[in-house]
This record gives sequence, structure tokens and C-alpha cells, in this order.
Amino acid sequence: MTVTAMLATGAALAGCSTTPAPQASDTSPSVSAAGLISPQNADDFGLPAGDGAVRIELWTDLSCPYCQKLEAATGDMISDAVAAGRATLVIHPMNFVSAKHGDQTDWSTRAANALAAVSDAGENDRLPALYALLQEHQTLADGSSHPSDDDLRGFIREAGVTADLTNAVTTRPFAGWVSASNDHWMGSTIAGTSQVVQGVPILVIDGRVVDLSATDAIDQVRAAIGG
Repeated sequence: MTVTAMLATGAALAGCSTTPAPQASDTSPSVSAAGLISPQNADDFGLPAGDGAVRIELWTDLSCPYCQKLEAATGDMISDAVAAGRATLVIHPMNFVSAKHGDQTDWSTRAANALAAVSDAGENDRLPALYALLQEHQTLADGSSHPSDDDLRGFIREAGVTADLTNAVTTRPFAGWVSASNDHWMGSTIAGTSQVVQGVPILVIDGRVVDLSATDAIDQVRAAIGG
């Protein structure tokens, strides 16, 4: 089965879902406002990469297999659009799937913390490459993939990040921010749309929610971002 066909099963958007939590406050996380450490260069509860005119927003969990399939199908074209200056990618990390899958390593939070640390280090241009690696190497319930912190540091280096994030991987300073992002979005309606965040992945391009269950979903993404 092709990746497109797997996304078109009708379950993609709700493939990793949970009961929505009460809608959270719109207050952004900060040391003073919420007692949390917010990564530098974050865009509210999002991690931006690029500065292109096309705005691509992705709600995702790094333990969600449907998010992994979406990255495999669209990651290269989105990364290329960001690198070419056509698009801005904003990653909104969630972290509910690890617990749902019984993952004792909490990969959802550990991996999203790494993304936040890269943003905090001012290397947002490396976020698409790191995101792809983190999705590729998800922790799996059968134990066939079980990335350690050393592996995570290796993925960061492989993505071309030059900052030393050894301590950030170990201490996870942005774990609270990742959880706050999850709680903020779960059960909330994405501004300008009727889409309620009840699961992942959700992909919004220039304010339009992409129907990932459509057979031409990948073609829609390609047309929306150009190139």
C-alpha cells in the first residue's frame, strides 16, 4: 500500500486521538506567566522554520504513526519549500501519544523537547531536518526502535545543528512547555477554521485545513506550497 493510500484510509486525522481536554487559556507560556521555560524563537505554541509567504502549520506528535506517514509523504516537499524561501513551517508539538501507546520512555516529550531546544538555540532552519529524523526513528511498542538520549543527540547532529544541546537532551528544560502546548491545543478550535484539535496529524496551509483522508491529499499539499 502506498503512503498516499495509507493516509486515505479515512482515519488519518483521528488516527492518534484522545478525549479532548477543556480548552486552555490563550496565554502563552513564559517564566513569568505560567512558570514554564518557553523556548526562544517560538511562535506562541509553535516552532517556526523559514520566512516564506506560504504558512504551513502542523499539529503533530512524534510518537504518532500517522504523523510519521504524513512526514514520509510530504516532508521533503515542505522542507524544500521552506529552504527555497517559499514557505514558513510552524510545528505545534503534542505529547499525548506516548502514554496512549504505553511508551515508558516518553518519546513524544523527549523528541519535542529536542525540537524546542533547537529553536531556543536559534537554529530554527534545522527544525525540518530534525523533525524528519525524529519521526523516522519513533519509539515502537515492539521494541524494534527505542532511541536513547545518545541516539537523540546523534539525530540532532545529523540534522546539522551546531549548538551543543547535550544538557538540553538530558535535563529536558522544555518538557513543561511541550505539555503546555499539548494542553493548550487539545480541544481547542484552530483560529480561522472549524477544526477542533482532537488528534493528530492536522495540516493547515494558508488557513485551509488539508483533508488528509482525500485520495489527492498529497497533490493538494504540493499545489498549495508550489514548486
